[in-house]
Amino acid sequence: MRTTRYRTARAGRGIAIDLTAGATLGTEPPSRGERISERMWLDTTPVREHPRDDRSGLRLVADEADRLRPGLALAADAIEARTAGRYVLVTVERVLFNEAHFQPEGLTAALLAWAEEEFGLPAHPGEVSFDEAAHRFVFTWPEPGGRP
Repeated sequence: MRTTRYRTARAGRGIAIDLTAGATLGTEPPSRGERISERMWLDTTPVREHPRDDRSGLRLVADEADRLRPGLALAADAIEARTAGRYVLVTVERVLFNEAHFQPEGLTAALLAWAEEEFGLPAHPGEVSFDEAAHRFVFTWPEPGGRP
């Protein structure tokens, strides 16, 4: 299990997300989670059902939890190449952020950063910019599978 601290800041604003997840490798497809690619599954149950009185993490609503899927999809091909034909289940155990430094799209970047750390992948090509007019960060990613 690993905790990744994802941070980005521009123009005096920022996103700060601490994401804790673990990966389980197996010879059979996992019995839980959502299929992301041929041999990759994502389980967000712990963060969707996180106890409200536990201050060590936050409960994600469905739309927020859905933002995790693309982060893993962006890394799926590289992870599958490194896991020797085994099935991979990634379980997101905990997510913590301050509402003042949060944007749901940052969850995609946080899980991608976690995957890069967990599996020793190079940084994924993508861009983060800040849209002054909208007061939001804009994330631009290549299509999944488009990684060189």
